[in-house]
Amino acid sequence: LCRHRQRMIRATRFLRRALRADASASAASADGLKFRFNTPTSSIIGEDTVKMVLVPAVSGDFGILAGHVPTIAQLKPGVVSVYKTDTDITHYFVSGGFAVVRDDAVASVTAAEAVEVSELDSAAVQAGISKYQGDVASAKDGEEKTNAEIALEVHEAMAYALTLSK
Repeated sequence: LCRHRQRMIRATRFLRRALRADASASAASADGLKFRFNTPTSSIIGEDTVKMVLVPAVSGDFGILAGHVPTIAQLKPGVVSVYKTDTDITHYFVSGGFAVVRDDAVASVTAAEAVEVSELDSAAVQAGISKYQGDVASAKDGEEKTNAEIALEVHEAMAYALTLSK
């Protein structure tokens, strides 16, 4: 009898938590997604309600809406697109980081570095691509080659990001 009662209490607690989470997700879905975007040195978006956020995860790009399942994803170099509305979209280039989606319709992106795509210098990006292609070809050891490949990947991702702002 005691075990049965303990199971019932656990089941009731679980059900209450699930109902609270469902209610908060439903309320948040109506209001939108609460979103935070930070780097180690600055807060790009402190907390704002947005319609959707697209992130470049290592496992594949994905969109985050209110009601998204809880997730933690590592980000690769690429573009984080923040949709405040269907027409108010801001694109940010990130060099990597993490995206976290909680079950209460709050999402956050923490990036090692981030800059609005409109602030990227096309000529500097192309110069970086040329430099790092040469560095990959002339690398003397594995570490040098790996570092050059990482830098090349970041610059190629920046070049792609620049195509979004046209």
